[in-house]
Amino acid sequence: MSPVPKPAEPLPDVRSARTLAKLIRRFAPLKAETSGTVLLYLARTACDLTVSWLIGVAIGMLATAHGKGALPDEFVSAVWLLAAVMVARISLMYLSTVAAAALAQQIENALRSELFAKVTSLRFTYHDENRSGKTIARSLRDMEKARHFFREVAFGYLDALLMIAGVLVASFIAHWTYGVAIALVVGTAFGLTLWIGVRIARMDRVISDNYDRVSTNLQENVAGARVVRAFGREPEESAKFGGSLGTFTGSWTALSNFWTSLTPWIGSIYPLAYPAVLAIGAWRVGRGVAGVGEIASVLFCARLVHHRLRPLTRLVIMGQEAVASATRVFEVLDRTDVIPADVNSKRLPPGGGDLVLDDLHFSHPKGPSVLRGVSLHVPAGSSLGILGPTGSGKTSLVQLLPRFYDPSSGRILLDGVDIADLDVHELRRAVGLVFQEPFLFSATVADNIAYGAPLASRERIVECAKLAAADEFIVGLPKGYDTMVGERGVSLSGGQRQRLTIARALAMDPRVLIFDDATASVDAVTERELFQGIRAAARGRTTLVISQRVTSIRWCDRIAVLEAGRVTGVGTHAEMLQMSSLYRDVLRHQQLTGAVA
Repeated sequence: MSPVPKPAEPLPDVRSARTLAKLIRRFAPLKAETSGTVLLYLARTACDLTVSWLIGVAIGMLATAHGKGALPDEFVSAVWLLAAVMVARISLMYLSTVAAAALAQQIENALRSELFAKVTSLRFTYHDENRSGKTIARSLRDMEKARHFFREVAFGYLDALLMIAGVLVASFIAHWTYGVAIALVVGTAFGLTLWIGVRIARMDRVISDNYDRVSTNLQENVAGARVVRAFGREPEESAKFGGSLGTFTGSWTALSNFWTSLTPWIGSIYPLAYPAVLAIGAWRVGRGVAGVGEIASVLFCARLVHHRLRPLTRLVIMGQEAVASATRVFEVLDRTDVIPADVNSKRLPPGGGDLVLDDLHFSHPKGPSVLRGVSLHVPAGSSLGILGPTGSGKTSLVQLLPRFYDPSSGRILLDGVDIADLDVHELRRAVGLVFQEPFLFSATVADNIAYGAPLASRERIVECAKLAAADEFIVGLPKGYDTMVGERGVSLSGGQRQRLTIARALAMDPRVLIFDDATASVDAVTERELFQGIRAAARGRTTLVISQRVTSIRWCDRIAVLEAGRVTGVGTHAEMLQMSSLYRDVLRHQQLTGAVA
């Protein structure tokens, strides 16, 4: 067995104080609920302190009445009052626990919703930088650990701090020597606990980063199961997964060893308050300035601190783990690479989808230029085919239209309006996309078609399916339009899935329809069948067809050839055969391979 790797040093900075402040601010929108819960904890702490004081008073009365044969009436009153306070304490414990749980659930739900909304609104540069496994880990594991802050840690801290403050006040009221002794014991243990917690937060960040790698490795193997098995790479992938799992286990083992080696020492510090109180009490009794009742009251207060702070080490560790995980969550929430909402956004005027690409330049962050001065005009209702080799910038170009990315310079006009001035949601309703990968959701056929137009009627859904040449196979499914399909439509063929995505784009009734290499993953026969839907969908609608095949674009009104990010020719099919050597070479190659009928 290979040695278990240990987390690398130095440990990362998790910015605990800053993250803790952000977590605490999450209570601000729920001021009434938070104030009510805090008041319940205050009342509960007051009851605990009152119980300790009353027990001391009762013991003092018993000591005074010893040998006298009768108990004073005050003793009976103290016992009844003690019973009433204990009943109130039990009720307050129940109410405070329920209130804290309800408040934590509201905050947790709001944070989860905010994280989901943020991930779905971030520009695609975020998704380019972060694999889906990492995003899933932050959405699930990190959120799961961060939620403990609201469910246990926050009110656990509140309970501990109220108890420490209350016991110190009560002890100092009894005599300052008691207060100093208890403060020294509690301060030493508390300070050591916080130091351990900060260290654990950094170690937990290493664990979370290692968990990302495990999650990503697992996600890739599930999504790419066919590729792994087709190439017989199961042993290598298992070894790779074992390596990432070993690193994760090693970092977790290091944290566990650190925790378990120090927590017993912290737990042994709190009981030191007992002999300290007894020693001080004996000194005061010997001087004749204190009685048994005083010592008993302070001892029961010290017991409260010991009992209430006994789980503090676990609480601080859980809190630091929550802070470490929340730091990763806030790294997503604090990102600013979103398209800002502009109250002064323009609306699209009535029009048919006139599209102008004006001197577009584009490059990914820290990457080479992808587009270099692309200028094209697609009149409303016409079609433009864009052909180019892999890496020529075709997909980058069409991803600028719905503002998945913004150009480095230049502009795009839709019906005379710069799309940068449009509300992004209105823009995306005006642009229908059919991607190369025909992704379908785990829902019915009808729901998938109506995904971009959830209010579409069944008649509209059927109409779009017919235009996409999908109705015939849909009605043959077990439940027709109500048939469930898998996450990627695995129960359907590639061509059938693609026809559904064409119907989905049509259901939005977009001004501009874009096919991004939509037939690249299907065979020539299926491609010819898909053309029925594509050409029907494009009729009377501004259409862009991106492809590496002449067969996919030869029917378009005009064709543009894109090479190395530049437009090297624009014209009809016949004109391109005359002016573009690349276009001729692609056509000749497809004729030789039988891809052109």
